[in-house]
Amino acid sequence: MGFVAICATGQLAQAGDAAAQRLDCQALPCARVLPRATRFERVAEQPYVVGKDATGKTVGWVALSSDVVEIKGYSGKPLVTLVAITPEAKIAGALIVQHSEPILLVGIPEQKLTDFVAFYRGKSLTTSIAVGASPDPNAVTVDVISGATVTVLAENRTILDTARQVGEAVGVVKPSARLKGETVISNELWDWARLLDEQVFGHLQVSDQQMGVSGSAGAFVDLYFTIADAPQVGRSLLGDHEFAWLKKQLKAGEHLLVVLGNGSSSFKGSGFVRGGIFDRVRVEQGLRSLMFTDGDYHNLTTVAAQGAPRFKEGAVFVVRGEKLDAGRPFDLVFLGSRYDGHGGFSREFRAFRQTLRLPSSIYRVEGGRQTVVTAAWYNARYKVLVLGAILLNIALLFVRRRWLTAKLKRLRLLHTTSMVLAFVVLGVVLHAQPSVTQVLTLVGTTKGGWSWDLFLSEPQIFLFWIFIAIVTLVWGRGVFCGWACPYGAFNELLFKLGRRLRLPSFELPERLHRWLRQLRYVILAALIAVFLWSPELGEKLAEIEPFKSTFYVMPWTRPLLFLGWWVALALLALIWYRPFCRYLCPLGAALAVPGSLRRSGPRRRVFCQHCQICTRGCEPLAIRPDGTIDPRECLSCMECEANYRDDGVCPPLIGLKQLATRRAAGQALSSDQQQRERRLQQEARRV
Repeated sequence: MGFVAICATGQLAQAGDAAAQRLDCQALPCARVLPRATRFERVAEQPYVVGKDATGKTVGWVALSSDVVEIKGYSGKPLVTLVAITPEAKIAGALIVQHSEPILLVGIPEQKLTDFVAFYRGKSLTTSIAVGASPDPNAVTVDVISGATVTVLAENRTILDTARQVGEAVGVVKPSARLKGETVISNELWDWARLLDEQVFGHLQVSDQQMGVSGSAGAFVDLYFTIADAPQVGRSLLGDHEFAWLKKQLKAGEHLLVVLGNGSSSFKGSGFVRGGIFDRVRVEQGLRSLMFTDGDYHNLTTVAAQGAPRFKEGAVFVVRGEKLDAGRPFDLVFLGSRYDGHGGFSREFRAFRQTLRLPSSIYRVEGGRQTVVTAAWYNARYKVLVLGAILLNIALLFVRRRWLTAKLKRLRLLHTTSMVLAFVVLGVVLHAQPSVTQVLTLVGTTKGGWSWDLFLSEPQIFLFWIFIAIVTLVWGRGVFCGWACPYGAFNELLFKLGRRLRLPSFELPERLHRWLRQLRYVILAALIAVFLWSPELGEKLAEIEPFKSTFYVMPWTRPLLFLGWWVALALLALIWYRPFCRYLCPLGAALAVPGSLRRSGPRRRVFCQHCQICTRGCEPLAIRPDGTIDPRECLSCMECEANYRDDGVCPPLIGLKQLATRRAAGQALSSDQQQRERRLQQEARRV
């Protein structure tokens, strides 16, 4: 089936105004968008007609967009479009019957718009369609027509919103039920640090590299956004007078969306100046997408909140028409573009999004915590089961550590297996990498604002921290750092790879090692101090942890500084045993403090103060000169305890075994041998 922009050829030009007012399949080509239908029947008081085949079976529904939605294009007038859907909840076809877009005037062939509309045929009504390239591998993307950005954005919404609203009306699409809730009213004025602590903002960052700008490590856009209906947010950001005036303009079900931006590009663009449409930012929630016009826009020149950083630009958008459910998460979508060098109008478009769920401190959902938390745990139930199974098995190995350490070969095999699972499954697949940012958040709650939601809403990380808390107090931090930490496992596996490749190994002199290992505590203390002063800066500095670059985004998509840091640490790990973990990791430092109180470290003997066998094999250098083990350095590889039990390695056990063999052979022990036996028994005694 072909798709034709009829206004380009002059057909239906005179009927354009009538078409925009009334759906009449005798005057409009309904059969072209629903070819399976042989006749069309009106439905009383409904904006659509029913298409039936020769047997009388319903094969779809056809609607005229102007009867269903009010979406203006670049010209300020709608693109009137016939849209058909099927009982299988798919778009059967679409056809523009009237538009006033000046695309021909700027040298864009009408066929470009025709081809754009043709893309939607056969798409599911529940498919998420991104206009412009998207980093989301699950998104269905449609190319933007360079020079007609506003036009294609408006037509995208026209087709999808018309199809979905008709789909909801006829029952082939189930609408999402709105969550009952209310805005939390407080007369407090929150400073910028408090706004960040309460997680009021969504934060969308797009780097120049993500936009394909070579040779630049800067930010293309750096956006903070939130719903500012609550006085403690709106008054703090806008000031009393501005907030009060804007609130008076709102109708029931409308909201104030604040967007603050920095970066080399603008989130406002220029479309709203020329055509009254904001083409760079929109809000999406489920199947709904909200575009803004200049009538929804109020300029925000300064942020009133105390301690707020300077922003290059700001805006307050009115979210109209009861289309946004404040109780559910929503996305801010940024459509960036750059000249690609292929022609005067040729540009590359990429879409980026960030999700925000308003915290309960500014919008309380009826049954709020249970609804949000339960949904989070339900959605992550399979991941939680896999994570829980792996962590439980690691804990059980230490519960049965006598069996674990009975054979060194078995211990090493299980340890390596655990590290592979930690890196691949916990890190790469589940993205369950604990971070010092959770420690900072916990410290931040000492200033007020504790909320279980904050921790329970991330099921995998919450479960991981329960595991960390238990094993750290019982066996020390080494169970997590040495057996379960995804990044720690990545580092140790790299070191093992370096040994297989016969690369040289490197170790610091003893005195420098003892001094440098204190550096991680300095880093932790600095991060806590900075975070208490400025949470935003504290979280940025916490990226000394290369966890985000390892498990959450591809390293090569990040700014050069982060990419260089990640590569340097990975290369060092090939020749140097866990350099980041031993000297720089603030999370390890935070766990080392309670880990010092562990109840059950590796077993030691009296003789250990004279023996260097375990010391020479201890890669973390955790064994002190007197034979005791520093719990803050120990990574619980348990090889020293395997030696402790091995009568072929531990000297006093070797001696006792030799004497026992003599007894078993019926040989009497001399007085010297009996005295040696008593001494060996004393040296083999556990301490």
